[in-house]
Amino acid sequence: MAWRLFKRDWQSGEVKVLFFALMIAVMAMVAIGTITDRTHRAMGEQSSEFLGADYTLRSPRPIEHDWLEKGRSDGLELTESTGFSTVLAKGDEFQLVSVTALGGKFPLKGEFEIADKPFTRGQTMQAQPEQGTAWVEPRVLAVLGAEKGDTVDFGSIQLTIAGVIVGGPGQASEMFNVAPKVYINQADVERANIIQPGSRVSYTLFIAGDIQSRENFIDWVKPQMNKTQRLTGGKEGTPALQASIERAETFLRLASLISVVLAGVAIAVAAGRFSRRHYDYAAIYRCLGMQIAQVHRLYLSQLIIMGLIGSALGVALGLLIQQVIIVQFADFLPKPMVPINWAPVIAGGLSGLVVLIGFALPAFFQIARVSPLRVLRKEMVPQPVSSWLIYLLAIFTMALLMWWQSGSLKLVGILLAVALVAFVIIRLMAWLIFKVGLWIGKRGSTAVRYGLGQLKRYPAFTISQVTAFGLAFIIMLSTVLIRSELLNEWQSQLPEDAPNHFLINVQPSEVPNLESILAEQNVETAGIYPMVRGRVTGLNGKPIEEAVSEEAQNDGSLRRELNLTWVENVPNANTVVKGEWWNDAGQPDEDGVYQLSIDQNLAGRLGVDIGDVFEFSIGGVDVEGKITSFREIQWDSFQPNFFMIFEPGALNENMATYITSFYLPAEKKPTLNTILREMPTVTIIELDAIMEQVQTILDQVTAAVEFIMLFVLLAGIAVLYAVLQASKEERVLSSTLLKTLGAQTKFIRMTLLSELALLGIFSGILGVIGGEVLVFVLYQEALDIEPVLHPWFWLWVPLIAVAFICLAGWWGLKSLLKQPAHQVLRQL
Repeated sequence: MAWRLFKRDWQSGEVKVLFFALMIAVMAMVAIGTITDRTHRAMGEQSSEFLGADYTLRSPRPIEHDWLEKGRSDGLELTESTGFSTVLAKGDEFQLVSVTALGGKFPLKGEFEIADKPFTRGQTMQAQPEQGTAWVEPRVLAVLGAEKGDTVDFGSIQLTIAGVIVGGPGQASEMFNVAPKVYINQADVERANIIQPGSRVSYTLFIAGDIQSRENFIDWVKPQMNKTQRLTGGKEGTPALQASIERAETFLRLASLISVVLAGVAIAVAAGRFSRRHYDYAAIYRCLGMQIAQVHRLYLSQLIIMGLIGSALGVALGLLIQQVIIVQFADFLPKPMVPINWAPVIAGGLSGLVVLIGFALPAFFQIARVSPLRVLRKEMVPQPVSSWLIYLLAIFTMALLMWWQSGSLKLVGILLAVALVAFVIIRLMAWLIFKVGLWIGKRGSTAVRYGLGQLKRYPAFTISQVTAFGLAFIIMLSTVLIRSELLNEWQSQLPEDAPNHFLINVQPSEVPNLESILAEQNVETAGIYPMVRGRVTGLNGKPIEEAVSEEAQNDGSLRRELNLTWVENVPNANTVVKGEWWNDAGQPDEDGVYQLSIDQNLAGRLGVDIGDVFEFSIGGVDVEGKITSFREIQWDSFQPNFFMIFEPGALNENMATYITSFYLPAEKKPTLNTILREMPTVTIIELDAIMEQVQTILDQVTAAVEFIMLFVLLAGIAVLYAVLQASKEERVLSSTLLKTLGAQTKFIRMTLLSELALLGIFSGILGVIGGEVLVFVLYQEALDIEPVLHPWFWLWVPLIAVAFICLAGWWGLKSLLKQPAHQVLRQL
């Protein structure tokens, strides 16, 4: 019987609004979820080019042989490398270098750029130096007075310089290494007899392969790793991209949550309309002897039929749409695009069913409670059902689905909290509707007063419309604002004159000469900062191992030397977010302790706060620093940044070298040769190629964000249209009765437009208020963006809401209003 009812209701149009609301909701969730997941994973794949592999495994001892066998048996590409420091010599000249001995092709992701001369374009490749040769950074040539083809002493053998490193994986993350990089063939290490007992050696395994194989391998390896071993993924090894990709991922997760919210709104509105249309049928069934439980089963079965068919069609359409988009917009999306992961597809289909049942059940339970007397008395409506438990269950289920799709409890909590605020605002708006309606009703034309009367006549119905419209506008406005702020953030992050060269290891006596050379070429630096290297040894008078948690002990900042500096003013790309910057710089407190500023993220990981005192060992000298401020650092600014900054006078200036960054256009590249010739110990790091890759990825992330935003807007418009369809019958009936009583078409048109315009105004205002609140919270808690108000949207959003609701509402009604009254009444 439920199947026959479904077919009958489909033919008569009864079930189409609810059915299509479900189908659109599932289609949106599947398409957005799938595109979001594929884009997210593709961005991770592309960012691995900066690391040289999908994962790197670093260890202070050789990688276990069975790990290598396991990886290769799983079909992964593995390259081993050995890292150590030594000295290269040519004649009487010597240079300390950081050697990486490659045991296979490298990089596995991305490419090396090897040139014949320093600071020129070279040849890109994935390879390793041939046995007996070396690739070197430019400073090695300057110090040793060598060029390509010369031989240098390396332990007990000689190596031929086969090329100069222009760019390659890891440059951006290793820019503070004092010794220049040299790459050699692994076979030359044993021949050179250069590693002896007690030598400090690190071993790295580069891992690449298809997603499933490498993730299975990583899951197998992790439990066997010890604290001295470190596993790094592509994003974690790319400080220049990490913040941007994390924000993009947050936005994409937010888009998935929004699709769930839109589904709930659309289905709840359509289910309410469906139930009201079936009150008369239920009354007839009750007169024919059906029990309440039987009516429940009948409509629940029909709900399940709609859910299965609608979800199946929604999944199919969602997959089709996402595939068309991936193919058509391939040039604007990250490459290579990864295959479909079926988890978002299954989640979308199940989410549609759960949301349908959760939000439609209260309305369907109302149907079964219709009194048989409604057959005689049409004004009788069902007794209100105690459905608050069902609604709570639906909200709880929705929260679980949102968490499942996004993986972020914080985002789910923010959205639910804002939804609660929106509910309070909706109640206030309902009160405002009556107040404004009474005020305008005494002053407007007859048509306007009648339109206001329609809103006042059905307060519950009016509130439900304003709720649905308002939530849709909140979601769409929030999406637009977040997208705009993200794009502005990324555009400001990499302006045309962003620093593309780093200079490190500048001696104090060389700073004036460097400033003179750069000034002659009109090159502005991001600041020249002193830098010393020190290790954290204690906290608040205790050894660091005892003062912090076990988790914090594994933080990289405590397992290596940190780059420390001292400055008088807050550096560029830094913002003090807690505490105070020093006002009286250079004056220690009564205990002789200097002030210290720390990165807020590092402070959180270590569990420290304002007033805590760190102890450092710097070149054998113990130094203390008292935390007086936390800083938010823009690590992706391509400027010198430091986890910890002392006030002037705290550190020994005689132990420091200097670091700077600046933008140098291609035509001024010869300036680098001048610097290297006059200051041969300076390390020059070119970031041109890295910045091109960063910009490419950011452009693709931008395209993905803009596209997802467009799809969310389309889903929101579909919800708005569903709401208008659900309320169409009441307006058609009212207008038809007016026509029957002799009202003119102009009067009816003005009545409808007045009602729709007021709905648009109130919904637009609700959308602006809720959107500003939601965006403000998301900026602070999830996206780490400075919150701002958007005054122009307070004008434009209500106007756009009025225009859309009036146009869409009138478009759906005008054809029916042109028909004779008796035909319209028969259709209803």
